Parts: sequence; structure tokens; C-alpha cells
Amino acid sequence: MTFRRYHYRNKNHPRPKPVEAAKLEPSSVPIEQRAQEVFFCGDPHGGFDHIIQAGKEHRPKAMIILGDLQPPAPLHEVLADILPFVDVWWIPGNHDTDNDYFYDRLWRSELAGHNLHGRVAMVNGIRIAGLGGVFRGQIWMPPQAPNYMSAGAFIRRIGRGNMWRGGLPRRHRTSIFPSTYDNLITQKADVLVTHEAPGCHRKGFLAVDQLAKTMQVKYLFHGHQHEDRHYPTYYGFTPRGVGYRGIVNLLGDDIVPAQIDPREVADYSDSPYEPVMSSGMTLKRLG
Repeated sequence: MTFRRYHYRNKNHPRPKPVEAAKLEPSSVPIEQRAQEVFFCGDPHGGFDHIIQAGKEHRPKAMIILGDLQPPAPLHEVLADILPFVDVWWIPGNHDTDNDYFYDRLWRSELAGHNLHGRVAMVNGIRIAGLGGVFRGQIWMPPQAPNYMSAGAFIRRIGRGNMWRGGLPRRHRTSIFPSTYDNLITQKADVLVTHEAPGCHRKGFLAVDQLAKTMQVKYLFHGHQHEDRHYPTYYGFTPRGVGYRGIVNLLGDDIVPAQIDPREVADYSDSPYEPVMSSGMTLKRLG
């Protein structure tokens, strides 16, 4: 199977030089032996009791939240009970810029520096990369060519009157820009966490697969779709979809089973048919 990147650039938009990152030396202990030390949390959508309970009960070294946090208070206050012994990291989801309150409770919290979006960080001796937010057609909807390469390019086009707090409009602070993607793809990691799903999901993106493969990750965890999904290993990495308010460990084992999305419950109640749960998946070709 041939693997190719999207060729959306032209001579006027050469590949940017990668941002020089600090050298990250992973632990010599195989990451699989630390499976119970790092947890991955599906979209909380404002509910954090299960995260706090799992943190207290299992005492992992770190927990990573996969977007759509929508915290009811500043994040460090919401998770205050476990922060003394759990290293909490997060990536934003599309709903985390729905209003000023959600935004400020994340980006102005004491955990703002633990936002993994667009970078690689050493978490418990494991190199973990993050791609938060979503693809939006106004900016970039792979595999189509992007409309704007960077946040700066978008701001120059919209003008000062459409700025928010002197910069990028709030909604687009959870949009994925090619410049962020291109910087990340020049780096290496053991694990990639994303809000968007990879191409093996029916609503996923091959661009996520390309990122994971090029970064040479072994595991990928995503949220957003509210579905608990075990995928087979492909392109050298193993994807795992973490469901709504679910928590899994590094090997994808359930720590807290995912809940059914309340919106789906409402859909089922309005339907004359019984819901059918499917574990089927479609593998897409990358080239």
C-alpha cells in the first residue's frame, strides 16, 4: 500500500522550517510496561466526577483529556483533588471555544501550560504529541487545499473589526491550521492524542493517519465522536477511540467504561427501531 502526503503546497507556500524543540529523551522502560500509569479520557463535556474518582482510585501518574472539556470552573479548581498526585494534560475540542467562559476556564487556568495542542511533551517518560481542535472548511478541510496556512494569514484577511481580544476569532482558536500540523509532523513521538478521528473511522481524516505515521507513533487516542472503538494496528500504529466520558489506559483497556451520549439516547427514544451497535470499520487507502 502506497503512502503519500497531501500535495497542497505550491512554490509560493514552501514548507516552513520546523520550530526547534527541546530534545526529548524517552524512558528506557518500554511504554507498554507503564500502561497503568497513563490514562486517556474521552470528552467530559462538563462532567469530571468520573475523572476525579478514577484518579483517586487508580492513582495514575498522568491523565490526558481528549478535548471538549467545557469545565464548569477553572480547570485547576475542578481537578484540585487529584492534581497533587496526577499530572493532568489536555487538548482542546471544538466545543471548548463555544463561549468565553469555557475558553477562559482552560486557557486562563493554571493548567493552561499543559495544553498539548501542536507540540510534543514528555509525560511520565513518554513522548506524547497533541493535535487538538477540528478541521473546519473555512480554514482547512483535508484532503482539500487549505484556504489559510496559518492563524496570522487568517487574521490579516478578516481585519481588525472581526478579531476577538485582539487576535484570532474565538471559534477558530480550536480550528486546525496547516502551519500547526506542518510543525508537528517534523517531530517524533510515542503517542499521538487528537480530537479528530483518524481515517479508519467513517468520519475520520487521512491527514491524522499521515501525521501519526510520519511521527512514528505507536499509539493514537482520539475523542470527538463519542464512540468507544478498538481499531486494528495499521500503518505501524494502533488507534483507539475513547468514548463519551470513558477512560482507558495506554493499551486501550477500559478503566471507566464509556457512557452513551445523551443526544444518542434522545435519538433512540424517538426512533421506532431498536438501536444496533456495530463494531464494523472501514479502512481507507492513503494512496
